[in-house]
Order: sequence, then C-alpha cells, then structure tokens
Amino acid sequence: MEESYGKAYLPLLKTLHRYPSLKFVLHYSGNLLSWLEKRHPEAFEMIRALVRAERVEILSGGFYEPILSAIPEHDRVPQIKELSGYIKKHLGYSSKGMWLAERVWEPHMPKDISTAGIEYLPVDDYHFKLSGLEEGDLLGYYVTEEEGYMLNVFPGSEKLRYYLPFKSIDVILSYFREIYMRGGNPLLTMADDGEKFGVWPETYKHCYEDGWLERFFDALVENSDWIETTTFSEYYSKFQPIGRVYLPTASYREMGEWVLPPEHALDYEYVLNEMQRLVGDKAKSLLRGGMWRSFFVKYPESNHIQKRMFRISEKVQNAIQKFKVQKLKGTHDSRLMTHDLLHELWKGQCNDAYWHGIFGGLYLPHLRSSLYRHLLRAEYIADGILHEKLTIDQSDFDCDGFKDITVSTRDITFTVTEQGGSMTELSLKKEGINIFDILTRRPEAYHSKITQASAAHSGETKTIHEHFNVKETDIADYMVYDNYRRTSLLDHFLPLDTDVDDLMRSEYEELGDFIENIYSLKNLKKGNVNTIILSRDGMVSGNSLKVEKTLRLIDPLKLCVDYQINGMFSELFSVEFNISFFGSPYPSINVNDKKFPIRDKRTHKGIKEFSIKDEFLNLRVGYNFDEEIDLWYYPVETISLSEKGVERIYQGTAFLFVKKCDFSDEKRLGFTVEFSRNS
Repeated sequence: MEESYGKAYLPLLKTLHRYPSLKFVLHYSGNLLSWLEKRHPEAFEMIRALVRAERVEILSGGFYEPILSAIPEHDRVPQIKELSGYIKKHLGYSSKGMWLAERVWEPHMPKDISTAGIEYLPVDDYHFKLSGLEEGDLLGYYVTEEEGYMLNVFPGSEKLRYYLPFKSIDVILSYFREIYMRGGNPLLTMADDGEKFGVWPETYKHCYEDGWLERFFDALVENSDWIETTTFSEYYSKFQPIGRVYLPTASYREMGEWVLPPEHALDYEYVLNEMQRLVGDKAKSLLRGGMWRSFFVKYPESNHIQKRMFRISEKVQNAIQKFKVQKLKGTHDSRLMTHDLLHELWKGQCNDAYWHGIFGGLYLPHLRSSLYRHLLRAEYIADGILHEKLTIDQSDFDCDGFKDITVSTRDITFTVTEQGGSMTELSLKKEGINIFDILTRRPEAYHSKITQASAAHSGETKTIHEHFNVKETDIADYMVYDNYRRTSLLDHFLPLDTDVDDLMRSEYEELGDFIENIYSLKNLKKGNVNTIILSRDGMVSGNSLKVEKTLRLIDPLKLCVDYQINGMFSELFSVEFNISFFGSPYPSINVNDKKFPIRDKRTHKGIKEFSIKDEFLNLRVGYNFDEEIDLWYYPVETISLSEKGVERIYQGTAFLFVKKCDFSDEKRLGFTVEFSRNS
C-alpha cells in the first residue's frame, strides 16, 4: 500500500495540482479512502482542495469494491450509500456518479444503482458495441433503464485505455484531432486504473521520471482551444443523451477471455487475431468470450467463498432484524455492533479474490484468507446476537449439484459433501481462518506462453496486457496439474510402490474409484453428539469395497473421524488433508519432538501423532491416530500470473496418512483432529 501510495497515488495528485486548468474524475474504493484518511491525511487535503476548486468529480461505488451482481441484493444499495455518505462527510462532495467494479454489467442493475441515488456511471465501449453500436455512435452518453429506474451510461474508450500512458503524445493527439474533425461536441471517456500511472511495471519511470504524464498534460493545455477536459457531472448537466440503449451482460473485453476454460481462451485469442486481419478492430465486438459469473464454475474455491458469503449475509440480516424486534435499534451499542457487523460482511464481498485474470486475484492466499477472515468474523458476531450454539444445514449450499452438510457451532464451521465424501471447509471463527483454504493446481491459458517467454526487455513501456515476465528460469518444471479438487478427507487406494514424489508430481495410479465419486451422506444426532456418516460401495482393482467414515464433533474444538473399510485390498490406503494457514510458509510441523518447515516435502514412518503449530495465530492443530501410520506431506504450489509476471506461489501443504493394508474382510482406522489455543 505504501509503495502504491509513493509510486502512483501521491505523484498523480501532485501532478494534477500543477495543472489548474484541467479537470478530472477520481474514484477511490472505500477501503483505500479509509486507509488514506488514517495514514496520509495530506492526500485527503489535496483531494479536498481539488474538490473545492471544482476541478475534480469524486465517484462513489460499492464501499469495498464488490461485483454488485455477485453479492446479495440487500447488500448492494447499502454498500453504495455507505461510500457516498463517506465521501460527503470527509470530502464534502455529493456523488451522483459511481464506478462499477470491473465494469461487470448485468441488465437488471439500473434498479439497484438508481435506488442508491446514482444517476450515471462509465462502462466500457465494448458493452455498447455488443448492442450493435459503432465507434462513431459513442461520443457522448446514453440512457438505460430497468422497470422504469433510469441510469445514464458513458462509454469508456478501450482505445484510450491502451493509449494512456503507453503511446506517444503525437499518436494520442492525432486520434483526438480525428474525433474533433467530426464536429459537434464529441466526448471521449477514458476510465481505468489509477495504478497504471506508477504501479504497473515500469510505469513510474515512464510517467514521472521520463515525464510522460507532464508532457501529456502540457499538450492538453497547449491545445485547449480545441480540447476541453471535463467531468461526467459537468457534461451531463450541459448535454442531452445521444439516445436510449440496453446493454447486454458484459465486463471489459479481456475479462470475457480470462473467464473461459484454458483451451477455449487459446481458441478465442487465435480466432480474434485471424478476424482482426480481415475486419480490424471491429472483430472485438463480433467475437464474445464468457460472462463474469463463470469464474464460479472455473474455480470451485471461489464459488465456495461466494456461497458461504450469501449464507453469512443472511445471518447478518437476521441479527440486524433481531435488534429491530427488540427495539434496540438507535442505541449506541446497537449502532456500533450493526456497523461492525455490516462492515465485516462487506469486506468479505471485495471482488479481487473471487476471480483471476492478469492480476493474482484468487491465486493469492492472503487475499482469499482475508475474505474468510472478515466473513467468519461477521458470522461470529451474528451468532452471538442470535444466540446460535449449533446449526446444521443439509442442502446443496454451494449449488454445484452435490448434497452438503454444514455444521456450525460457536467456535467452528465445517462442511462435508457427497462428492468424494470430502470436507470442503474447516473454519475457526474466532481466529477467522479456514484451514482448508487451498487452491487446486490447474492449467491456465497463459501457461502455454511460459516456455516461449523471455525475460529480455525491449525498452518499450508495455501495457499490463502485453507484459509477460517469467520470474524463475525453471518455473515450467513446477507446472503440475491435479486430477481432482484439493479438498480434505479424500480416500486414495494406491500401488505399494507409490511414493510421495509421485503424488506431488501427480504421476501416480489411483486403484479405486472413490476420489470425487458419490458417497451417501447421513446426519444423525444422539444426545448432544452430532454424527455424520459418509459411505460408498466402490471398486478397487476390480474388487468390490465399501468405505464408511464417521465424523463426530465431540468437543467444541475436537473432531473425531472413524473409518470402516470392508472388502479385499492389500496395497496402500491413504487419507488426504490439504491444509493452509493463510498460505504462510512459517508454521511448523511437529513430529517426534522435532520441528519441520511446513513447506518441506517429507515422510515419517510409524507415527501415532503429529501437530501443526502457528505462532502468529497462537494455534495448534493436533492429529492423533488409533494405530501407527506413515505420514507423507509436500507443498502445493501453483504457477500464476500477476502484474509483475509469472510466479510460483505456495498455497498450502498436502498431508497423507498412509497405511499398508492387507485385509480381505474388514479394517478400521480412527483419528482425531483437535485445535488448541496457546493463549
């Protein structure tokens, strides 16, 4: 954050102040504004000064930059109003426009946005072109509506997104002259990331040290007889809309490519290049990619977080409603608790970790764990208000077609699914951590470019879409893909000669049909003990075999697991757990009074217990087995793309409890997972 402030936010504001005749529109997310207010009040004062001079318009938006269509309807308007209120209180500006996070548009959105007091916003010109409009039709703004709720939409130029700040001033002025010669009062809108002016690779040197930004502003001033800078509010007050339009579901064009499955994304890129040779840039509006919501299909981990967020949002609403029923609303304590509760929920709706494109996004463990941290805190507060000690939800909560059971107590939440008879979440609410928050190793379209990439730099400043830097020369060796989603309590039947390297490289033989196949799912309650039974009649090496596993939460922080295996099998049986503590490499694995780094790859033979300790969280996770097992573990690392290039990221560690089996009838294996806090 400090680096971004020093490289982009502050120098951009300073540069704006030096050009008093130019006008601009600024949008800061609520979380960035809050940070600036606390850490850099000088920036706040600079923004206020620009507002007082009527040189800038401040755009509102969802306070924590959610994808509005991906959060519950009852959270959309309050998030926008919260940021509008913050801007009014702290910057003295009444926002009538907003920034739409990632420009993710769906046709029903005017109703919520208009209800929040917003009258206009920019989206990409791509949205308009998909409606059949041409480049020359987009030199102003249009009106759209839903159920009579009207909204004005400004088309943001994709060409200018790629031109600023990467093309020469002469090229940009030539384009402006071309538009000017059409006559009338044509408007060009460029709305894009402020970070591209200093934070994106090599842009600080380009914009400030080499002076591109000043040269550009100088050119605008020198040509002010035919170029005028303006704001949305000013243009909106002077000119009528060009017409009415209904925009289809869309985001910016590149997003539609990123959301596609890897092989289709490569096809899209190839076909687009071929079409551009025939019809030029018009090809971009003739060829469509996918829609943003398909990230929930591409990444089940994202889908899990989003569906949990919906359930927690429902709890939060119930908790707030309880305040109203008990007539506590309006008291100091209720206002404070409601504020904290809503903001924890809304922080868990921040869009970045729900998807992945050219930035790290979902692949960054600290972003995913941040969502869980805030959502679990919201759930913890809501549970306290609702006095909920135990809830059991039996449904397909993540809407993937498989039945789930979610058990939630005051301390812990865990979810099991019939797909693979696995556990998809095990969260500690007080610590705000899901220890199963790990990402599956899967192919991405840009992996095909890794072997072709070169670290050599041409000397030209490139856009983030053209910049492809590989951080490690041997990174291709780590491009390993999993055959199944990395959940926990997975059942492997393996040949005797299998070793930990085979599993780490995903080059092993699965003898059974238990991974990701359907288990029956039952929930029983005896007294105060809740029991979940998962069972499957499957096949191993051509023989019938039944696996039944029983889960009991026998203590607030102690989970008991019992396996009963019936059939013929005489090789290796293994139970897999995938564990992550914020994707941190610092916790230790403790075996036989010795400590080992969690990022190690190791095997330990004949053990009956081990633990994982995290000093930062003051947390210990202990595993205790009824009989000796072999412990195998290895790091799970992904290869992903961020703004600075292709990088290897540690996601967590895979633990396998391995037992050599030789039975023809029945075998039992039991263990407990227990959490303890050091303080």
